[in-house]
Amino acid sequence: MILRDYQPNDFESVIQLWWDSWHSSSGYQHHRGLADWKQRWHQLDKTHRSVVVEQNNQIVAFSALDIQRCVLSQLFVSPTWKRRGIGGQLMQWVSLQCSNGFTLRTLATNGEARAFYEKMGMVVVGSGVNDFNGKEEVEYANRA
Repeated sequence: MILRDYQPNDFESVIQLWWDSWHSSSGYQHHRGLADWKQRWHQLDKTHRSVVVEQNNQIVAFSALDIQRCVLSQLFVSPTWKRRGIGGQLMQWVSLQCSNGFTLRTLATNGEARAFYEKMGMVVVGSGVNDFNGKEEVEYANRA
């Protein structure tokens, strides 16, 4: 597996992975269409550093990090590639970028993601409502 910087030609693969993975873990159909997700990615891409994990020329995971604020905005692994250490590899990359710690948010109802982040040493520091999907979310922090 190769962890590398996101490139513009990764766009369609990343969007599809994001859509598929989010829907497999959220338990409901998102009220926004794929075009909105694409627009959101273009907004993230302006302020975030993103990396992808590639296996056999297929993107199997990605993360998007606001390095200036040390906020991990996105971390998604393809449902068929989970439980292979890829998420941990991405969390390690984030930790290297933000040596003083970082924060992230995830859906309050996403038990799988919450268990993963807690296993990675993240602790709950707040909650709120996600501005993109309108669902309750939990904020985690890792203070290195």
